[in-house]
Amino acid sequence: MKQFISTLFDTVAQRLHGTDSRRDDDPYRLARVRKAMLELVGDASNWEAEQLRHRLLVAESARALWFMRPDLLHWLCRAQDERAAMDQVMALQPLFEGLIETSLLSSTRRDRRDRSYGA
Repeated sequence: MKQFISTLFDTVAQRLHGTDSRRDDDPYRLARVRKAMLELVGDASNWEAEQLRHRLLVAESARALWFMRPDLLHWLCRAQDERAAMDQVMALQPLFEGLIETSLLSSTRRDRRDRSYGA
C-alpha cells in the first residue's frame, strides 16, 4: 500500500510540475519542424491535405510531430514516387535532433548510403 501511494504521489507531482516530454521542446525549433512539414504538404486544397495540415498545426510536441512522419510519407507517396517522398521525410530528421529521445532518432539511422529503400 505504501508503494502504491508513493507511486500515485509521484504521478500526481509529475503532472502538476509538467515533467512530460513537452517541457524540453524549444518553441522556435518546434515551429521550424512544423513549418518544414507543412511545406511538404504544400498548398494542396483537398480534404486529406487539409486534415494533415490541421493535425500538424495542432500537434503539441516534437514527439507528436515525429510520429506524424508516416502519415506525411503516405500523403507524399500519392503525388510522387516512394523514393522521392522518403528522401523528403528523411531530410526532416536533423530538425528533430535534441527535441526527441535519441533512441527514436537512432532507430531510423540505418546506413542510407546505398539508398536501397523504396526501390
